[in-house]
Amino acid sequence: MGKSFYKCTNLIVGYHGYWVRLTYFGLIVAICGICFALGGNLKYALICLMISGICDAFDGRIANLKERTDREKSYGIQIDALADIVNFGVLPAMIGYAILQNGSLGVIHVAIFSIYVLAALIRLAHFNVIEIELLGKKEKRTYYEGLPVTTVALIIPVIFFLCDILALPLSIVYPASLAVFALAFVLKVKIPKLNPPAIFLFCLLGLPAVVYILVKGVSNNV
Repeated sequence: MGKSFYKCTNLIVGYHGYWVRLTYFGLIVAICGICFALGGNLKYALICLMISGICDAFDGRIANLKERTDREKSYGIQIDALADIVNFGVLPAMIGYAILQNGSLGVIHVAIFSIYVLAALIRLAHFNVIEIELLGKKEKRTYYEGLPVTTVALIIPVIFFLCDILALPLSIVYPASLAVFALAFVLKVKIPKLNPPAIFLFCLLGLPAVVYILVKGVSNNV
């Protein structure tokens, strides 16, 4: 099965070893999330967002298990950012659309969602430029410039959780949060790169929100 898959992937462009498949899977899940959001199913859209976040948290670690050529590493950098713009740029914007599709969607909301996706795109392009420079120098990144877009995979479920238990209106809080995220993406603020234990701890902090959404669902009172 493995050899047959390898032969098939040699017939198409790109690199398709095990070290990149988790990125592909995360993108597919995010597209499912977009479909759920457009259908008004916020719970499943959020679950897809969180799964994409988990995939992104570990795809780099899996990729580092394989000795790769510089071209394979460059491909990994590009494909990861291209997937991230869908996973953590477009999907959160579509979740915002789903929240406001009851008739309260206005021009200001469309502008915020558009600026959010643009800021995520700028942040990811800047990330790629630096990553390629570091690759050429055989150096590793020690910090990020601006808020990593992948952090929204955990922060957004927490926003839903807090809005539900505190009876806050999602239709106001969510667009405002995306506006703050957009600014945080592009600010030249150095953020230390987390090691695996720190990432695990960060995920544990968001666990109550995740469990709450899985068990109770998402309130329709937005």
